[in-house]
Amino acid sequence: MKLLQDELVKGGLDCAIFVTYEKVNPNLFYLTGYSGSGFLVVLADGEKMLHVPSRDLSLAKKVKGVVVSSGKKLSEVLSSKGISIKKAGIDFANISVLDFNNLKERLNCDFVDVGGFMEDLRMVKSSDEVDLIRKACLITDEIFGEFVSEFKKFSTEEDAVAFLVYEIRKRGCGVAFEPIVATGKNAAVPHHNSCGKIMNGFCVVDFGVTFKGYCSDVTRTFYVGKPSNVEKKIYHDLFDAQIRAISLVKPGVLINDVSVESEKITGTLIHSLGHGLGIEVHEKPFVSKEAKICFREGMIVTIEPGVYVSGKYGLRIEDDVLVTASGAEVLSKFSKELICV
Repeated sequence: MKLLQDELVKGGLDCAIFVTYEKVNPNLFYLTGYSGSGFLVVLADGEKMLHVPSRDLSLAKKVKGVVVSSGKKLSEVLSSKGISIKKAGIDFANISVLDFNNLKERLNCDFVDVGGFMEDLRMVKSSDEVDLIRKACLITDEIFGEFVSEFKKFSTEEDAVAFLVYEIRKRGCGVAFEPIVATGKNAAVPHHNSCGKIMNGFCVVDFGVTFKGYCSDVTRTFYVGKPSNVEKKIYHDLFDAQIRAISLVKPGVLINDVSVESEKITGTLIHSLGHGLGIEVHEKPFVSKEAKICFREGMIVTIEPGVYVSGKYGLRIEDDVLVTASGAEVLSKFSKELICV
């Protein structure tokens, strides 16, 4: 919170305002750990106010270090405290047009976007955040083990997805995104909508869990049936590309350089090599040829090269990787051997 307050003072802002709805605003959650609905006002002098609907009052009172209010309009709460706002930061990406127009009318002040600053701030994880993502990866590894053991019971891709969702929920976690199970020619579509019978060939399985607000995102490629020598080589070439890319992840290394090196083995990727991971499944930094920033210690990114041949097959290997002072630590540990299921 201190870094945000310093940014407010630097920009001549009186406060920053964040809004959260039924879908949690990741920036507000990052600052407070609060997952209900409402407004967070962070004043430049340090006071923090959380204004929530009455139904979420008990949840808001669990948040430490904030003044909680309910029942009145936000503008009335600010006025009652004698707070005058001339220039406010706003998280434009996470506020509805209706709420923004209401704030603009009632506060009668100038607004500046602070969402980008918050997204940049979230790129480097604290030790507590790393521990939560590490736990999310451990749970994901466990579920992969169960998935392989039970695979022969699945008749359709939908069966396989339902199993993953059940295993995630059974462990008290959230589903980070709709799991992908793509077999045979369906695997040629990176974000295939899982449906239809299980087909022989490569089987791409991509899913993640949310543990206490933080995500994992891991992909493994299995094989339904028995792969040919050519198919084994395709897989091992992809495996080598991923290992090579991970080995290059170090503080100070340009992110786009890693993507370029990976494509020397895989050819041009039809999606980015990876992305940041945290409260959101996809967040900064984005690991692509367009990225012009360097890896920093404490970042967590996915490294996920893929090969896709339309109408025939596809495969992808994805790990969650922590950038440490000495290089990369792979947090997702499940085997990357080409397992036949």
